[in-house]
Amino acid sequence: MTSRRAASKRQQTTGSDTGDLDTTQIVATSQVSRFHAETLTTLSNDIDLKDVTVTIGSRTLLSGANLRLFRGVHYGLVGQNGVGKSTLLKAIGYKLLTGFPSNVRVLYVEQLEGTDMARSVVRVVMDADRKAARARMELKAIQNALEADDPAEVAKVMRVVKMERLKEELEAADKTALERSGARGADARKRLVEQEKRMEDAAVANAQPLSQEEIARASVEAQELLAELFAAMDLYGEEAAEAKARSILKGLRFPPAWHDRPLGELSGGWRIRAALASALHIEPDILLLDEPTNHLDLPAIIWLQDYLSQLSDTTIVTVSHDRAFLNAIADEIIVFKNQTLTYHVGNFDEYLEHTEEKRKYMERMAEAIDRKKAAAEKAVQSAMSQARKTGDDKKMAQAASKQRKLERIGMEVNEKGHRFKLNRDRVGYHLSTRDEAEVEQIEQAPTWSIPDPTPLRQGGAIIEVEGVSLGYDKRALLEDVTLHISQTARIGIVGANGSGKTTFIKALIGDLRPLKGQINRHLSAKIGWFTQHHVDELAQYPIETSALSLLLEKGSGNGEQECRAHLGKYGIKSSTALQPLRSLSGGQMVRVAFAIATFDSSPHLLILDEPTNHLDYLTTEALIMALKEYACAVVVVSHDQFFVSEVAEEVYVVRKKRLDLLEGGMEEYMPLQEYQVVGRHLPTEAEPTPKIYRMRIFAPNEVVAKSRFWYFLRQLKKVKKASGEIIGVNVIHEKKPLKIKNFGIWLRYDSRSGTHNMYKEFRELSRADAVKALYQDMAARHRARFRSIHILRVVEIEKSEDVRRPYIKQLLVPKLKFPLPHRVQKVRSTFVAHRPATF
Repeated sequence: MTSRRAASKRQQTTGSDTGDLDTTQIVATSQVSRFHAETLTTLSNDIDLKDVTVTIGSRTLLSGANLRLFRGVHYGLVGQNGVGKSTLLKAIGYKLLTGFPSNVRVLYVEQLEGTDMARSVVRVVMDADRKAARARMELKAIQNALEADDPAEVAKVMRVVKMERLKEELEAADKTALERSGARGADARKRLVEQEKRMEDAAVANAQPLSQEEIARASVEAQELLAELFAAMDLYGEEAAEAKARSILKGLRFPPAWHDRPLGELSGGWRIRAALASALHIEPDILLLDEPTNHLDLPAIIWLQDYLSQLSDTTIVTVSHDRAFLNAIADEIIVFKNQTLTYHVGNFDEYLEHTEEKRKYMERMAEAIDRKKAAAEKAVQSAMSQARKTGDDKKMAQAASKQRKLERIGMEVNEKGHRFKLNRDRVGYHLSTRDEAEVEQIEQAPTWSIPDPTPLRQGGAIIEVEGVSLGYDKRALLEDVTLHISQTARIGIVGANGSGKTTFIKALIGDLRPLKGQINRHLSAKIGWFTQHHVDELAQYPIETSALSLLLEKGSGNGEQECRAHLGKYGIKSSTALQPLRSLSGGQMVRVAFAIATFDSSPHLLILDEPTNHLDYLTTEALIMALKEYACAVVVVSHDQFFVSEVAEEVYVVRKKRLDLLEGGMEEYMPLQEYQVVGRHLPTEAEPTPKIYRMRIFAPNEVVAKSRFWYFLRQLKKVKKASGEIIGVNVIHEKKPLKIKNFGIWLRYDSRSGTHNMYKEFRELSRADAVKALYQDMAARHRARFRSIHILRVVEIEKSEDVRRPYIKQLLVPKLKFPLPHRVQKVRSTFVAHRPATF
């Protein structure tokens, strides 16, 4: 707006009344005009706020950023630990951001925590809809009062109901008066004063004893309100809401018997699932998820991916450090970096690839510009030197003109890739005519260093588990478990939630006695244990406790310098070590917990239970490198496939009360399955029966198969996910899977040099195993990523003469001569005339 009356202004709100915001002041502002309609209501669910600034205390997290959230788009929000991702979600979820439409329903999952622990799980999920929960509560209170057949009790209940409604109306009027200005603001403030007066009058009236007239009037009003509430409950659909809540709980693998259990009886992981179920039950316009996969096992994560992909009309913003999860759900990636937000179309792997390509392109451009400038400067200096020698003023003017042209050397294209135009791309005041080629610095993973312990003098295993059965109250969760943990072991343990992984870990460290069998531990070995409960315990310390003060308290005679040095090994440096623990992000709290677990002396066996929760991908890589350099034994319990496959040399799965070794590692835990995915473009008036596309895809689960289907169709420029629909997904089962077969596979894959077609053959494997071997071969030989490989066709080769590849044929045909017949070049006659190419 250029007019003075519509001049932009800044407004701000302070959050200090909700959850964790009691102790931390969040100020969130955006650029809004004087008559900005979107500060109140809007007809669209799209969000586009300019000049967004978010501060927490004296620290600025965002400055001049653009917050853009379009309806139906699923975003992944990524950034390093401590940058402010969770704070941004809180500012949006608690409606602290000025200019955010008030009628857009936003739900932040963390808002659902801290509820009444005595309520059943299904009731907690249903009560997530605040309006329906309030109507349900009012209905129950009025029904109980009427059934008591006491008119005075009915009048008291009506007083409470009216007062609660007046409070809500007062809060709405206060918000409207704060956001409006000018004549509209004056009217809003006048209505606020009137609402405050009604509130005061109601409070004074409630302080007076009940009159006969009020008691007589209350019964009639209660009957009218009861009819209104019954109509509202029909609108909300009480029975359908309960069925929907139970369906969501079932999808999150809640046993049916747990649906009616009190929330307080559940463990932390199951409470997180209940909070997530509450978020999914409401189906808001914008759903904000902060690390939703923490404490979820792989089947639950896969179900969550599938469920979120079905919410096509809901805008979803997910903070997650799980690469596979982000790749499956994200349509766009929002990068929170350098106090701003940047947007990248595609999933997380595509963002990394595009960022790397852009960085290399800018490096080449910077080198080319430097070479061009150096050559131009050399030419100018030569021309000026020649002009001075000869005293030629004309050549001196030419040299001066070339000198001025040096300022115009820079980027030849603008940010959108179009040809640079001065009057379009350099509006305003600038220090140079053109932009320099700015090369984005590669984000460096923080350096972690786990100190090695004093070597053990005696050899032998650290822990020997022989024929052990574990459980509670004589009910076994694990039976006949045998495990050998050597001094250099690298063991990963996976399995579903509730299968007994944590029980087994407790037995290893000595917190649980086995029901049967024997566990022998090395007498001199020290065992260290890290679990997410240690992170939760940090939040229980006094508000002023910092990481440094906590380490000084726990240390045995160590000074401040030694404690700071130890915290620095895990990336907790300078002022971060002095910040209150409650002000740290989840990833920073994990680092502090690691520092405490390895303080004084490092363990000879380090047991890690879900260590990657809250860690960003760079910090996860730092932890992986630290564990690889660590000289002693490591046992890891995690659902992060990438982390387990990188750290563990032996992978065990807990299932059916047993601990089984997976010979094939994590690939055996999540094997490939063949799917046929059928999709099409959404029908339109111009094309009511669009073309149908069928594709055979190998993937670990149905969600990944759907994701790859849309990716390949988009690459072929056929159909985009936003304008298409999945008609059906069928699982393809191999005929005679135990029979030894040979397979030929046609594929297409992308590399930096372009798109390539290829044919490969594999011997004596099943169909899925042949495809798995193909992916491994492509990664090893061609460095091709899983995402870029498109398998066009898989065919069984039944006859030996149909085998075309010599590395397979030489194993099938005795006395084979090379080259193979189809590789022999036909020799043309020497006397055949060839027309010269110049004709």
